[in-house]
Amino acid sequence: MISKLALLRGFGLIRLLAMLLAALPLLALPILGLAWIWMSEHRSLWLAAMGGFAVAGYGLHLFGIQLERSRNREHSGGKSRQAEPHATTADPNWPPRDEACWEKVEKLAQGISSQDWKGLDVQRIALLGRDTLDVVAGHYHPEAEKPLLELTIPHALLIIERAARDLRQDILNTIPLSHQLTVGFLLRINRWKETAQQYEKLYRFGRAVFSPYSALFHEVRRKLGNNIAGYGLESVKSWLLREYVRKVGFYAIELYSGKLLLSEDSPLSRTTVATRKDLINQSATQDSFQHSFQDDSGAKGVSDAPEPLRILVVGRANVGKSSLINALFGRLTVVTDALPGTTRAMRAYRLQRDGRDEALILDAPGCDTDLLPATVLRQAVLDADLILWVTAANRADRHVEREQLDQIRSWYAERPARRLPPLVVVVSHIDMLRPIKEWDPPYDLNEPDGPKAAIIRAATEAVARDLNVPQDLTIPVCLAQDRLYNVEDTLAAVILELQDESEKARFLRCLEARKKEESWGNVVQQLKAAGRLLGDRVLGAIRK
Repeated sequence: MISKLALLRGFGLIRLLAMLLAALPLLALPILGLAWIWMSEHRSLWLAAMGGFAVAGYGLHLFGIQLERSRNREHSGGKSRQAEPHATTADPNWPPRDEACWEKVEKLAQGISSQDWKGLDVQRIALLGRDTLDVVAGHYHPEAEKPLLELTIPHALLIIERAARDLRQDILNTIPLSHQLTVGFLLRINRWKETAQQYEKLYRFGRAVFSPYSALFHEVRRKLGNNIAGYGLESVKSWLLREYVRKVGFYAIELYSGKLLLSEDSPLSRTTVATRKDLINQSATQDSFQHSFQDDSGAKGVSDAPEPLRILVVGRANVGKSSLINALFGRLTVVTDALPGTTRAMRAYRLQRDGRDEALILDAPGCDTDLLPATVLRQAVLDADLILWVTAANRADRHVEREQLDQIRSWYAERPARRLPPLVVVVSHIDMLRPIKEWDPPYDLNEPDGPKAAIIRAATEAVARDLNVPQDLTIPVCLAQDRLYNVEDTLAAVILELQDESEKARFLRCLEARKKEESWGNVVQQLKAAGRLLGDRVLGAIRK
């Protein structure tokens, strides 16, 4: 109280009185206006206008209800319905397993109706959050007797911390003067509200006694207004409850999916062990990059650099893999000749722009040779964000390639926390199809106007069918240096369209790698701490 009086004295009582006198006419306008209407002959017109607007508003309210019911019937009949705007949505980087869990959370949220929540009971809201957690935990741990308990203590504390941080930001950004609100002030407002409700009942009773006509009119108007506002508040309540379920479900998916990092760093903030190893091996064979590395344990300027996109070029021997790399990405010092099986081992090439690694191109040996064992192919595929599978159009024996592609799909099926990277099949040697002597591109494969175009289209469809790959991801090209065709336009455009999917695959790949590094790092740190503690105890015992 003393501080408030001191503040008023500092402001100046004369200035405060001057300000009140200047504002008095504006403050008196509503009161004087109501008095003038009441005393003049326009009172009936004013009451009629208020009644007309109230009836019109209520009619528009009923029309909105009927329109919403009509949309609900169309949705139940199979027609599409406009999606409700969400403040909480699924993470676009989630793998299919997490997306399936989010569908369960969304189904739970959509099943909430404000009719079942006449009062906002804190215990019921807590149980609703518990039900959401049960849905998510049961999705990831269906075999556990108590799936809700299948989480580590550090991760549980971390998710509470992040949820509280988000809630704090939401309150600060959306509620005016929330940075100055205190818990005591909110409690006082609640008490004032209860007092005001008591006096409002007394005021309405007195008005009914002294002015029954006016009281009847105001009660009807109040009833209409409360119906409209009440319906809107019910919609807002339903939306808030659904958002509550979505928010709890979102963090629960992050928690129970097992991919939550304990650090705040992005999984893409630095290169993975696999990329550092490839860059070190690449620098050892190219003198132009030797100055960029310190030793075989780590790369200078590379370990702290963002993780580049990894593009794997794989296929049979002598189908044009190295030629494709040069044609698509520019000459990256890839040696090509006419000998089958030129690439003797997995080789990495850096695609740089503005001094930064944007992509790492990996040229694999022939998948039908002994130079690419299944274990090496598996690791290369699991470390890839985009796969370019090169196959020859003039070879019909593709059963080996189909088996390997099916094996690749099964490797990712075993890892539900990962996404299968985009797979583009590049059909090479189309210039060697019949008639061999004819070569007059461009060819319209949608409406072939000649035998060469018809044969190229038939070969492309056969490859897509044999390898179980979508037709639009099967691209025919010619890689001969003097006949380069359909690489920079069609194939490059397809790769660009798949960039978002490749980025998602890269994020989950880096996340898995960072989880592994984090796990081993925590073990090492804990062993060091335990060793120091044990050493202190031993030294203390010896000194005694």
